[in-house]
Amino acid sequence: YLWWNTLAQVERYQDCSGKSTYYRYDERQHLVAVTDALNQTTTLERKPDGEVLRISHPDGTTESFTYNVYGQVLSHTDGKGQTTRLMRTARGLPSSRQDAKGQRVRYEYDKAIRLTALVNENNATYSFAYDASDRLSEEVRVDNLTRRFSYDVGGHLTRLDEIGYGENAERPERHTLFERDAIGRLVAKINRDASQTFAYDDGDRLLSIERQPTGIGKQLGITEEKLEYTYDLLGRLTKEITPDGTLGYEYDPLSNLTTLT
Repeated sequence: YLWWNTLAQVERYQDCSGKSTYYRYDERQHLVAVTDALNQTTTLERKPDGEVLRISHPDGTTESFTYNVYGQVLSHTDGKGQTTRLMRTARGLPSSRQDAKGQRVRYEYDKAIRLTALVNENNATYSFAYDASDRLSEEVRVDNLTRRFSYDVGGHLTRLDEIGYGENAERPERHTLFERDAIGRLVAKINRDASQTFAYDDGDRLLSIERQPTGIGKQLGITEEKLEYTYDLLGRLTKEITPDGTLGYEYDPLSNLTTLT
């Protein structure tokens, strides 16, 4: 159950066991306190425009935050007194993040304000490239694994190419194709090892996933497998049928999961 004030803010929540959590707001309608079912209260101290300056927890610990003139977080100090700091560009984008140990992560962007590189604490770089529609087209990880992405006109992923990097500089490749129906739902996933097909009902709920190994997949020990799902009239998952057996789901009147059988 939920109780609301005249400004449509929740003041009380009661769970199915009858226990209640209470919410309190200041004169500017900002949340300033939450009291849980154990009568333990968390309080929030805010700036006049709403940014949280301090959170005081029931165990006596506090968190604090600082901001720039645009209301963006510059630092966060946790309950142990450890501070994480954020440096930002003139546009407000994070340019670096420094943790309490002094370790730093750097962020780089292109002229379109897209993330192009992330340099971690060990000075290793993740790099990213994009297509003309701002979709991620390539990702190069710190281990030199390259992933390339292709899309259809609807923006749905249709192909993933993965190019590895071995100890002897070999470049093994793996290609995965994704087939979709007219409304963009995934209906098949295909690679050199196996194909997976997906079926849905009229309510857009997943009914089954079926795997068929290729000849190469069978040599690798991949077997045929089918997973099936059933739902009740409210759209809740009631059964999951696998080769190893059936898993049943039961719910209370509030749709909370109560039993797995």
